[in-house]
Amino acid sequence: MYTPINEPNPSTPSLAIIGESFKVNTALVGTMTEFVRFDYPLPKDKRINEIWNQISSIRHEVYADELRQYDQNAEGKIEDPGRHFIACVEGENLVGYISLNPPERQPFRLTNYFSDEVLERTVFAACDDPKSTYEVRGLTVSPAYRGLNLAFRLMRHALEFIVERGGTDIVAMGHTNVVKLYENNGMKVFRDDGVKHGETVYFPMHMRVSTVLRAFAEKIQADIDDENEDDACYHGGQSWETSKFDFDVRDSLIVADVLDSPFPPCPEALEVIGSQLERCAQESPPTQCEELIETIAEVRNVPSRHVAVSSGSSSLMFSLLPRLLNEDSRVLLLSPMYGEYSHILQHVIGCHITYFVLEDVNGFSIDADELISQACEHDAVIFVNPNSPTGVYCESMEEIVGKIAHSSNAASKCKMIWIDETYINYLPDATSLEPLCGTLPELVVCKSMSKCYALSGLRVAYAVSQKMQTLRKYIPPWAVSLPGQLAAVAALQNEAYYSKQYELIHEQRGSMQNSLEALGFRVFSGVANYLLTYLPPDSGFSSIQFVEACRSKGLFVRDAQNMGVSLPNNAVRFAIRSVQENEQMLEIIGAVLSS
Repeated sequence: MYTPINEPNPSTPSLAIIGESFKVNTALVGTMTEFVRFDYPLPKDKRINEIWNQISSIRHEVYADELRQYDQNAEGKIEDPGRHFIACVEGENLVGYISLNPPERQPFRLTNYFSDEVLERTVFAACDDPKSTYEVRGLTVSPAYRGLNLAFRLMRHALEFIVERGGTDIVAMGHTNVVKLYENNGMKVFRDDGVKHGETVYFPMHMRVSTVLRAFAEKIQADIDDENEDDACYHGGQSWETSKFDFDVRDSLIVADVLDSPFPPCPEALEVIGSQLERCAQESPPTQCEELIETIAEVRNVPSRHVAVSSGSSSLMFSLLPRLLNEDSRVLLLSPMYGEYSHILQHVIGCHITYFVLEDVNGFSIDADELISQACEHDAVIFVNPNSPTGVYCESMEEIVGKIAHSSNAASKCKMIWIDETYINYLPDATSLEPLCGTLPELVVCKSMSKCYALSGLRVAYAVSQKMQTLRKYIPPWAVSLPGQLAAVAALQNEAYYSKQYELIHEQRGSMQNSLEALGFRVFSGVANYLLTYLPPDSGFSSIQFVEACRSKGLFVRDAQNMGVSLPNNAVRFAIRSVQENEQMLEIIGAVLSS
């Protein structure tokens, strides 16, 4: 890996990034495409030097042959004067690149083209802080690869790089043929201050990073999803690739990348399955899960006609959301949030998605007034409460829902509100919105029984809504297995057992947080069975590198950087496990960091 000289600032909100060097399957370019970071002076690496030679060649092709900014030369090469480089490579071929100068490189190359008076009046007057301002130098795409969205993608990677390091502003210059492209992607172009260089007119430009992140959150997330389409529904669970069905091997691993409960199901659930094991394997279950639905209705105090069940919350999402939304629907989605929802909305239904970006500087909390304002302009909104991966619980959710539902606010356009409460049981004083479904026809409350009831392997979930009498027909018969139905009924009737387990989880989560902070992690307090963290700033690891290093030692943790547009490339989520496993986890983490 070739990492820039400046160390990342993990406290700065950032886009999701994959790593210093990574590969993606993208139909836009056609084959395996790699983005490589490196600094000048160049490292002693053959491949980086080959990329550098291609950068010099493409600069001559574009800026001498095409734009006539520079004189042509016999060698056919012009070196880029930048400090930091991000190159897009397809196989052995350079697709495009972008170069950056850091704040300490001031005065920037921009001063060679524009007077101090012009720059102070335009780009630098617009900067929040010149000491955190970067200069974009050569944003260049090979002529053979133009028209494929690569300029935006390279600029996105540059933004990722800059915000990781606490950058606030970008200055640059653009020529006449491309300034519209820059403007469309968030740059302010000072068109009255153009200068002619060679045969080309150039203009000073400025971009405030925070403004662009918010204004282009939807476009940025769509680009991330396109770049990582194969991983759009990545959930973790990579431990099965190691253990297969060898449970002796599995017992030697610490599986903390998925959020399965560290405690077993209640004894009554295990007993009923064990006592009827042959029947559980042999007999078909109740067709429509009637007994389970009646139990849910009784325990949750909701009408049974408002309840539907299926084999996990993913099954409910894939079955019901396409019936509630269509390709014309405008949907507001929180970010960060686990990726299944954006995957379904974008790749299954084709909705228009707007991302309401939560930032670490606010502890990923929700600005209720701003959320209400935006939600009322959308056809639908989806929440996870408590949120995953942040673990944050929104106490004002009932008030928010009441103000954005069209039936209670005629000025609102919002006619579908989906709330995922999978982790809400971990918080004893949390208020579920299940009862509110009786008065708000827009509301759907979805709850998995995997995490809170230790039934992940049995796949049971339910949803509550006035719409269920209509929606049930889209859920196939026998949607939940017989052992799943039996265990779920027993679990719902044994809340006292689970309440004790949640208390233990709270204790272990607090202890784990303290230990991780002592190791230098930035830890975000949550209420569920997981912790979102940023790696220690001096660790030298990206999240990908850290996850791989832990995996080599038998510890599986979740790379969280692709779970939202505001998460940096050092975001890692840890599931809370048993006392013994947590101790082992910390030992491995310590060993990885020290290596």
